[in-house]
Amino acid sequence: MSTRYGRSTRAAPHPRNEAQAPGRRRLIALGLVLAVLTGAAVVVGSVFYASVDLPEDLDAALSQGTTVYYSDGATVMGELAAERRTSVGLDAIADDVQWALVAAEDAGFYDHPGVDFKGVMRALVNNATGGDRQGASTLTQQYVGMVADIRGDGSYLRKAREAAMAMKMEEEYSKDEILNHYLNIVYFGRGAYGVEAGAQAFFGQSAADLSTSQAALLVAQIKSPDGPYDPRDPYGQGGSVEEATDRWNYVLDQMVAAGTLDRVKRDALTGLPETLDPTDDPEGLGPEGFVTDGFVLRELADAGISTDEVLRGGFAVTTTVDADLQSILLGRTGIREVADDESLAAAAAAVEPGTGAVLAYYGGENGAGLDLAHDVGHLPGTAFNTVTAAAAIDAGFDPYTATLDGTSPQRFATYTDEDGEPKELVNTGGQSDPELSIVEAVLHKLDTPVYGLAEQVGADTVAAAAEALGIRRFWDPHDRDEHGVAAETSPDAGGFQPDLGIGAYPVTVLDMASAYATFASGGTVAEPYFVERVEGPEGTEYEAEPQTSASGLGQTALGAVNGPLLDYAWEVFGETTGYEVGSNASPTWHVGTSYGLSLAVWAGDETKEGDGSSPRGTLAEQIWWAAMSERPDAYRHPRTEPPGERGVADPSAEAESKQEEAGADAPTQD
Repeated sequence: MSTRYGRSTRAAPHPRNEAQAPGRRRLIALGLVLAVLTGAAVVVGSVFYASVDLPEDLDAALSQGTTVYYSDGATVMGELAAERRTSVGLDAIADDVQWALVAAEDAGFYDHPGVDFKGVMRALVNNATGGDRQGASTLTQQYVGMVADIRGDGSYLRKAREAAMAMKMEEEYSKDEILNHYLNIVYFGRGAYGVEAGAQAFFGQSAADLSTSQAALLVAQIKSPDGPYDPRDPYGQGGSVEEATDRWNYVLDQMVAAGTLDRVKRDALTGLPETLDPTDDPEGLGPEGFVTDGFVLRELADAGISTDEVLRGGFAVTTTVDADLQSILLGRTGIREVADDESLAAAAAAVEPGTGAVLAYYGGENGAGLDLAHDVGHLPGTAFNTVTAAAAIDAGFDPYTATLDGTSPQRFATYTDEDGEPKELVNTGGQSDPELSIVEAVLHKLDTPVYGLAEQVGADTVAAAAEALGIRRFWDPHDRDEHGVAAETSPDAGGFQPDLGIGAYPVTVLDMASAYATFASGGTVAEPYFVERVEGPEGTEYEAEPQTSASGLGQTALGAVNGPLLDYAWEVFGETTGYEVGSNASPTWHVGTSYGLSLAVWAGDETKEGDGSSPRGTLAEQIWWAAMSERPDAYRHPRTEPPGERGVADPSAEAESKQEEAGADAPTQD
């Protein structure tokens, strides 16, 4: 070693080594910090893990169905979802269902301890770097999350709890037991919880008998039940054959990748398996299905209670439907026998005047199919003449003076054939009367004077009166598509033709019951409703508030129409019952009221409109009077006035006032 100026001399350190020394120290310090943090995390994680308990009874956590009751709150009408789940053992589930589930939802199911740590890290990295948000929940995590009802919570704390519960479950249950639990609780759509209910809802067969193709499509629903992967799209959520096919192919390809499906067999599967049409009612809902699975779910959804909450929440729903009246309608009137005839059909609705509570309802035998009382309209014919009369009287026409021409046949410039040429309008049964009043035209059910009245008052005015009475929809016979189907329209759409006045525009049975309820209530328009209240585990969840308003039609118009209806019914049938009822009719309709009850019945072959000879002796009349004759005492009221003394002899001051405002006497037909 050489020295210079009395100091020892050494080679100067390499600049790189000089720079690395602080780096090493930082790494060592970081390592110590990480070791401390890791130790702390282990301690904290251990404490957290110990603090999380599995739900007490995993099987008891399956969804609780909702019970729907009649208005007495005790008689059961039906149940929602409870009958759509049947727990089965793993040996009663096709192997392909199990393999499809594992392949599509959790390929590492048989290898991880309840949590897929690699998947978690992959998802964290992807989410942190801005990729599409990913989850990494295993089947076990999904299951405990559903059981503990924490799946809707997207926080990391929820994920940590779910992971801890999943690992504890893996310690207590075998993989097969976990898989079995999962398959008995998961929601597949169409109201079906569990694989057995799902197999029945989609394919009408047991889960044990599902083919590979069916298993793949059923498992495809788990990702988004009632969503894009149901090719039938029963709830209108955007499901399509294309998206269902893509997801189905994905499940099959995952099965191949997992080694549970042979490639040759996979390649032979080229098209979706056929699924049941949900409207075919595989669960046998019956006529009450229109209420339980239709109106109830829709009304509660409007009230903020989702279908999923109803299907799983264990609610008690009390409806407005009177059990006794419903039993009479379905069991003692013959309406179901009419519906059993392939050449005929029938529908009925009963509404409480003043509130809109639906007291009885029949839309057909298949409660999951087309509702003939609400989904489609039927030609009301002369049963609609009350609306035209009310519109005219409210506009100032004299209801009692004989000013109308009721001769038959007649020709009108606006009543034309397909070539635009005027055609003959004939009264039902060939009746003819050269001079009669509006009230008489209604009572005798003559089309020619009512058509002339509709021309004078204006068809749009008649439509406005219909809306004021509670009719919300029409079908326009003058606007048909290439298949001959009439376009739906609303009363305020305008452009109506005068044959609206003689019932040429189809309306729904429920709307007609509501309109006659408005007459019976003296002008209170009430929106029809089916749900009275909902009780949940924590108390009352919902209580109905009737939606009512004043019709806007004057009391003269309402009284001049309602009184004669009561007289007509007494004249024809009242003496046999002694109770007050009022009704109107056409060859396929019978509509009217009694104390606290408005009942509309449509029955027959609408394409033929009966034989056209009379509105009496029809199927609709038989059903209506059978129901009225046997109705509960709550809807009976003795007749106290003899026929012919309803209403007033002359137009009221209200009608006179309207005539004066018009500057002339009440209009008469030319």
